[in-house]
Amino acid sequence: MIPVRAGILVLALLPAALSAQVDTTGRGTAAPDTSARDTTAAARDSTPALLPTLTPAIVAGPLPRGARYTFTLDSILLSSARTLSDLLVHIPGVYVARGGWFGQAEIVLYAGRGPASVEIYWDGMRMLPLGGDSLYLDPGRIPLGPIERVDVIILPASLQVYLVTNRYRSTAPQTQIGVLTGRQDIAGYRAGYAKRTRSGFGLNLVMDWSSIAAGPSGNTSTPFGTADLWLKAEYIPPKGHWGASYQISSNSWHRTSEGTVVEGWRQERRDRLLELFVASRSDGLGWRLSTQLAQSGISHGTFVNKRGISVGSVEASVVTNRATAVGTARYGTGGAPAQFEGRVGLIPLSGITLAGSIRQSLYSEDRKGAQAYGMAGIALPFGFSARAEGTWRKEPQSPFEATRPVTQQVDVAAWLRLDHRLFSIEVGRGHRDPFAPFGFAEGIGTIDSLAPTPATDFVAARGLVHVAPGLTFSGWYYDPVVGGGDFEPPRHGRVSATFYSKFWRVFPSGIFALRAELAMESWSRGGSGGISAGSRFGLAGATFTETNIEMQLGGATLFWNSKNINVTHASYVPGLGYPQAAQQWGARWFFTN
Repeated sequence: MIPVRAGILVLALLPAALSAQVDTTGRGTAAPDTSARDTTAAARDSTPALLPTLTPAIVAGPLPRGARYTFTLDSILLSSARTLSDLLVHIPGVYVARGGWFGQAEIVLYAGRGPASVEIYWDGMRMLPLGGDSLYLDPGRIPLGPIERVDVIILPASLQVYLVTNRYRSTAPQTQIGVLTGRQDIAGYRAGYAKRTRSGFGLNLVMDWSSIAAGPSGNTSTPFGTADLWLKAEYIPPKGHWGASYQISSNSWHRTSEGTVVEGWRQERRDRLLELFVASRSDGLGWRLSTQLAQSGISHGTFVNKRGISVGSVEASVVTNRATAVGTARYGTGGAPAQFEGRVGLIPLSGITLAGSIRQSLYSEDRKGAQAYGMAGIALPFGFSARAEGTWRKEPQSPFEATRPVTQQVDVAAWLRLDHRLFSIEVGRGHRDPFAPFGFAEGIGTIDSLAPTPATDFVAARGLVHVAPGLTFSGWYYDPVVGGGDFEPPRHGRVSATFYSKFWRVFPSGIFALRAELAMESWSRGGSGGISAGSRFGLAGATFTETNIEMQLGGATLFWNSKNINVTHASYVPGLGYPQAAQQWGARWFFTN
C-alpha cells in the first residue's frame, strides 16, 4: 500500500518537477536586439471562467413538494455510500437484498414488485438489464465516481432514478485522487481529471479500481474485483445555445463463487451515449430540442456471452417558471423497446402544483405496454402541504423475456407534510393492486423467485429534526399493514443521527468540516424472503447499525466507516451472511490547479 501511495504522489508532483527543469539561462549574442516589443499589450486573462453545461436529464419541475428526492454531490461524497444501492436505502420502503458485503449482489426491491419497481436512467438513457436473467439491474454495479447528482421520483409502487454525470464548468483544471482500504484486504484507487477551455471544449475522466480478498470461513463476501472507466468529451460554446457531448462508460467485474451459495460472475459492460442539442436559452428555460444515440452491450459474461442494444431518441421541451411540457420518442434495436412519452408539470394557481406522465411502449414479439402517473399538490397554511398521486400500469416486466401475462395495476397514495425551520415531517398511506413478480436476480443462489404480492395497504413516514446547531436526527418508517410482498418486511425503518459543522469561528475560511453519522436500519419478524425449490423463506427480524466519519480539510477528505457495528448474526437474504464490524477507510484529494 505504501509504495502505491508514494507512486501516486510522485505522479501528482511530476508536472511541477518537469516545469522546474526548464532551462531559463540567458544566451549571449553579439547582435543587438532590435525586435520591437509591444508594451501596451494586455496580459493574458488567467482568471477561471464558468461555462454553460448540458441541462441535467431529470424530470423537469414543477413537482409537488416531497415527490422528488435529490442527492447532491456533497451528500454523495460525505456519506458512507459506496454504491447506488447504498444511496437508495435512504428512500422509505426500499429493501436492499445484499448477498454479502463489498462486491456482492445488492438488489434494490420496492413495493413487492421485483424488477418492475425500479427504473434507472443514465443522463436520460434508460439502463436495461443485459445479464443472464434479463430482469434485474444490480445498482451495486453502477459506478458512483462520475455521478454528481441523483434524483429519485417516488411513486406508490415504483421508483424512477435519474443519474446525472459530472458537468464540469470551470476552465481551471481539476484533478482527483482517492485511496481506500479496509477489512478483507479491500483496496480501492481512483483517479480523475476535468477541464474546460474558453472556447467550450471539455474533457472529463474518472477511473476506479477496487478489489476484496477472501474472508473467513462462512463469510459469503467472496473475492471480487472491478475496473470502471468513464470518459466524456463535450463542446458547448460560451453562449450555451447548442452543443454536443459523447461519453463512454466501461465497467468490468469478476466475482468468485462459493459453492451454490454465492454464484460466480464475470462480465464487462460498456455504455456509449452521444447527445446533440439546440436551445433558445442557456439557463434551462425556453424551448429545447435534443437527440441521443445510445449503445449498451455486455461481453465475456458468465451467464450471457454477448448482447447489445441501441436506442435513438428525440426530445422536444418547453420550460417556463410555472409550466413544463416534454415529448420524447425512442426507437430501439436488439430487443430495446420503442417508446413514446409525454410529461407535463404546471402551477395553475398559487399553491397548487400538477404533474403527470404517459408512456406507450412497443416490445419484441408483438408485445405492448403502457403506463401513466399523475400528481397533485397543494400548499396549506402554517407550513402544511398535501400531495396525492396515482399510477396506472400495464407493462411487461422484461423487454427481453416473454414473462407472465401482462396484468393491469392501479396504485394510489396520499401524503400530508409539515415544514418548519426546525423540523420537517411527512406521513402517508397508500394502496397497491396485486402483482406477480417474475424470477429473481442472478448472483443470489439461495432464492429462485418471488411470490405473488396480494392487494396491499401501506403506511409510511419520514422526518428530519434539527436538534441543535450541526446536529440532526432523520429517518423513515414503512409498514405494509395489509398484504405485503417478499422482502417487504413489516415495521421497516431507518434512523440516523448526524453531526456536521464547518467550525466557522475557528476556521473563518471554511476550509475545515467534520461530519459524523450513526445510523440504524431495522425491521421486525414476519416478512417473507423469496422462494427456493418451491419453499418460501421467512424473513427474520434484524437490526444493522453503522457509523461514518468524514473530515474535510480544503480539497482533502479523510473518511472511516464501519458496517454492522452491533455485530449481529442476521442477514439481508435468507441463507446468506453479512460480515460483522466490517470497516473501511481512506482519503480523497481534489486539486484545482
